[in-house]
Amino acid sequence: MDNEENIGAKVLNIDTKFIRKIDWFAFWIATGLSFLVYFYTLAPTVTLEDSGELAVAGDWLGVPHPPGYPLWTMMAWAMSKIFSFVPYMGQPNPAWSIGLLSAIFGALAAGVTAMLISRSGSHLLNQFWSSTHTAERHLEDTICCLGGIAGSLLFAFSPVMWSQATIVEVYSLNAFFLVLIFMLSYAWLYKPSNNILYITAFIFGLGLTNYQVLLLAVLPLLFIIMIKDIDLFRDFAIVGIVFLALVMLARGEAGLLESLNDAGGHLDSRTVATYVGADIIVLTLAYFLLPNGKVVAITFLLAQLGIA
Repeated sequence: MDNEENIGAKVLNIDTKFIRKIDWFAFWIATGLSFLVYFYTLAPTVTLEDSGELAVAGDWLGVPHPPGYPLWTMMAWAMSKIFSFVPYMGQPNPAWSIGLLSAIFGALAAGVTAMLISRSGSHLLNQFWSSTHTAERHLEDTICCLGGIAGSLLFAFSPVMWSQATIVEVYSLNAFFLVLIFMLSYAWLYKPSNNILYITAFIFGLGLTNYQVLLLAVLPLLFIIMIKDIDLFRDFAIVGIVFLALVMLARGEAGLLESLNDAGGHLDSRTVATYVGADIIVLTLAYFLLPNGKVVAITFLLAQLGIA
């Protein structure tokens, strides 16, 4: 099957590499332009809403309001130390350096968006190429690249994205995780690979430590798996339903919520052992009993490691 695909690609003059130089060009142009604007318009110090709380937590490696944003906090702490020499009116100014973190990830989100638009646009046009349209292919690649840059900059400088990428906030990091997951999902859809699936799962877990709304991305991810590999989707659905049942049990009167109340907001060791044990049992059974159990079990495990 791989040989047939390679032969077909040569006949159609299609580049089998997923990310091409022109896609990287779109990424760097969009990232660079958006970062320059974000940097120029970056808030000079602390702003309103959660900015002060998050700046203090980042500077002291503390815990902000739930869900705590552990990954963001660690990176914010590192930024506050690296740029500790930047003052505001002669005073230490960790808010600026942590705001710079927002600008960096906002720019990266724009860059990945440009790459995704460029690559997906070219891939769609590939369906209409023939061996006699080599010249048109280069023109179409250029158009897709420019479209990716333009589309990503519209996203980068939309009121919501721009406002969050120039202050101390967690949402630009969430935007980066979201578009990165979509990019990896598209790469898997283009050429399925277990390694891509594993990387996507781990990054998805990391993203959930920053903002739980990312859970909504599960629906398009499952749809992508369903249209590409229905057997793999079936095994994911089986394990997912079991985990959903465990979550529902955890919300019962004798489950996780009760232990939270009894322990003053902390898990007791018996509850932790129960659910970790159930998790291990489910993944082990899936690994050995399902046709795609190995892939499903490793994917779930890596997502959980990311959350951990």
